Amino acid sequence: MNLVIVESPNKCGKIADYLGPNYRVVATVGHFRDLPEKDLSVDIDTMQPTYVIDPKKRDVVKRLKAEAKKADQVLLATDPDREGEAIGWHVAQVLKLGKRAQRIVFHEITKAAVAAAVKAPVPIDQDLVDAQQARRVLDRIVGYQVSPLLQPLGKGLSAGRVQTATLHLVCARERERLDFRPEPYWVLRVTYENGLTAELADESGKPRKVKEASEAASAHERARISPHRVVSVERQEVEKKPPAPFTTSTLQQAASARLGLDPARTMQLAQALFEGGHITYHRSDSVALSDDAVRMARQYLKAHMPDSVPEKPPKYRSKAGAQEAHEAIRTTTLEPVQLAGDEGSLYELIRTRFLACQCKPARLARTVVVTAVGDGEEQLFFVARGTEVLQPHWLYLEKDQDDAGEGEDDPERQVLPAVEPEQLLEVTGTDLKEKHTQPPARFTEAGLVKEMEKLGIGRPSTYAATIATLYKRAYIEREKKALAPTPLGMKVDELMLAGLQSLTSHEYTAEMEAVLDEIASGKRRWDAWLKEWYAKFRPQLAAAARTWGEMIAEVRRQAAAGDEAAARAAGLDPYAPVCPECGTPMRRRKGKSGEFWGCPRFPECRQTLPIAAQAPARKKGDEASDITCPACGRVMVERKGTSGKFLGCSGYPECRETAPIELTKKRYRKCPECGMPLKKRKGRSGEFWGCTGFPNCRHTEEVKARIRQGPSS
Repeated sequence: MNLVIVESPNKCGKIADYLGPNYRVVATVGHFRDLPEKDLSVDIDTMQPTYVIDPKKRDVVKRLKAEAKKADQVLLATDPDREGEAIGWHVAQVLKLGKRAQRIVFHEITKAAVAAAVKAPVPIDQDLVDAQQARRVLDRIVGYQVSPLLQPLGKGLSAGRVQTATLHLVCARERERLDFRPEPYWVLRVTYENGLTAELADESGKPRKVKEASEAASAHERARISPHRVVSVERQEVEKKPPAPFTTSTLQQAASARLGLDPARTMQLAQALFEGGHITYHRSDSVALSDDAVRMARQYLKAHMPDSVPEKPPKYRSKAGAQEAHEAIRTTTLEPVQLAGDEGSLYELIRTRFLACQCKPARLARTVVVTAVGDGEEQLFFVARGTEVLQPHWLYLEKDQDDAGEGEDDPERQVLPAVEPEQLLEVTGTDLKEKHTQPPARFTEAGLVKEMEKLGIGRPSTYAATIATLYKRAYIEREKKALAPTPLGMKVDELMLAGLQSLTSHEYTAEMEAVLDEIASGKRRWDAWLKEWYAKFRPQLAAAARTWGEMIAEVRRQAAAGDEAAARAAGLDPYAPVCPECGTPMRRRKGKSGEFWGCPRFPECRQTLPIAAQAPARKKGDEASDITCPACGRVMVERKGTSGKFLGCSGYPECRETAPIELTKKRYRKCPECGMPLKKRKGRSGEFWGCTGFPNCRHTEEVKARIRQGPSS
């Protein structure tokens, strides 16, 4: 008996039917071994990761081991990409398969494709595995060492190599919009007796916008003078080639623009279509089609659209770095399939693009008419442009529109009335409109995916997950079908620009993707490159920690000076101390002995500081004192903790200020240096008054120093 291991249980039944009784098909149910969620698990010196089995997948692993023991041969049929290669490698490692493990790859779940793959098993491609490991380790280090620096902004925030660069695209576009100052201009159009409408232009026929109101008014008066003369008529027949078949990126763009599906939903539906055997693998950056696919498309077109079949099949060139061994995304059949809802709509979108890409180019006639009024330097020129479809071919199947969702259909798609040079045209109407220049448009989801692909940020398979993470972290939001950064997103981007600008750079991210491609092709060693990268990144990280610490310390100083509202408005905790070791704003952590301040750069920095006795939430029976909280101005109450009685702010947990119980009959003053309250402490020379802002503020006073009576200053 032979065992076939796939990723998704949804594939098992169909593949088992194709292979017959001599094969047993089981699923890993996605990843079952990975880096643990709550630990770095990467040896910084060697860059070797420590993988663990997901506790939720222990039964899956147990079943896989049991099935593997009974098998003569194990065929790893995980998905045909780097991640799938790595999952197959993890299976071989955990099940200790050795030479029994063979890799099979198919890009569509059809009987012919599966049978062909089983006949040609290959070893696991270790270069692809190493490229995936490098990506995983790289992203884990960036995420786990940068994200903690953002915690003063709020819990659960994160930064990442691809995520940060993508967020910066949205924020940079928003800053352009905020800095934009609209300027007025005027558009002048004339309508002639034959229905022709033309727009003010220069002598060459290029549309002209008038920037001065007086000039616009003068041109408007002169445009009313009839007749106008036809200066030139240019008609040119052109071909418009069909679009290439879908890649992951272009599918996400088209589905967003035409079907209103966000990238995550598109990939979810595409996964279901692939597992159902309806489309080829949906994570591809190649526009190549197999010979069988081309033959299938041409046969269908010959039967249904014979005039649109070209003599030779069209060829499409993938972008640099694309994996040409993969096919573009296409349907596995060209006969209509009954699928409901969004799944059916996406299937039809893929099917029509697959057919359209194998059609003849559409034949169009483009016409440019230039008219004029007046003589010499006083002449005004107007231009009209139109496009007539002579032979639509692929346009029968697919509407010609902008799949990025940032434009409209061709505005020149109109048929102009026939005119001849020197013909005189009577003016029947004029229209002068004042308009204003518009700021750069916000990205739509489709437009953002297009920009990410153009700049080399991430890989096609990561686009949807990256955008979904930005939503989850509340860094971006939708506004009228476009993406806008939230105040939190803008603040995070501001901090990243101040401390780790390289991570916001698309060039930096694209260079990393190029290196990962080199690892995948066997040109680099993954661990050696990671060591080289980290040697440069580590000092940048330390500098960022200091920079951010200074920024947050300034906010705390504002709060201590009485401007706490400004600190809160900035989204920062003005009372979190700065790590005395590395300067990073510290965060609250829980240990066996309760809460403490810990450095967020743990385990690289293990500095900790104690937290003063914590006041429980105010309970019935808490006695109000005559002490005013120096942090927020609310009344403090007497409470009992593990170390005895103390004063706690009645605003807990929003305000966690505490004070010694002996101050109940006195009002204590703020530190003259930083504004934090003074508290009695013990040292080698006895008791003294020390600033509670220690270690950031080391101000002390002798105990005999008089404590000011009355309200705190």
